[in-house]
Amino acid sequence: MTENKSRVPVKLPSLAFIVCLLISIACWLLVTLSKDYKMTYEYKLVCDNLPEGRKSVTMSDTVLQLTFNQKGLKYLTKPYSNKEKVVTVSVSDLIKPKNKVTVYTFTSKEMCEFLAEHNFGPELVSVSSPEVITFYLR
Repeated sequence: MTENKSRVPVKLPSLAFIVCLLISIACWLLVTLSKDYKMTYEYKLVCDNLPEGRKSVTMSDTVLQLTFNQKGLKYLTKPYSNKEKVVTVSVSDLIKPKNKVTVYTFTSKEMCEFLAEHNFGPELVSVSSPEVITFYLR
């Protein structure tokens, strides 16, 4: 018995195909890393640094939806999508410009400005939810 099996030769991809594949991958990376992305994450709001003479703070809402403007590599690494997703806010710094005694109300725009200045930086675009947050101090 003779072993006369016919083998089909395996063709390797041509050099032109490999070059085109590498060029297309490079173009995809260039487009992906130069595009702006808006990402929205939910964060739990935690307060610290209460004003002198105050024992506790209660909030009307403890979950914030924050929208970030991310570009390229920051989008791929997702720096604001940590596992804890907690925002710690200094109540003393937050209520400093207000003149009320025990109840403080902040719009989403005011919270966005405060969080951009103290917690996140210029990547924070907006506070999507809630529209108004109220702090009750005791």
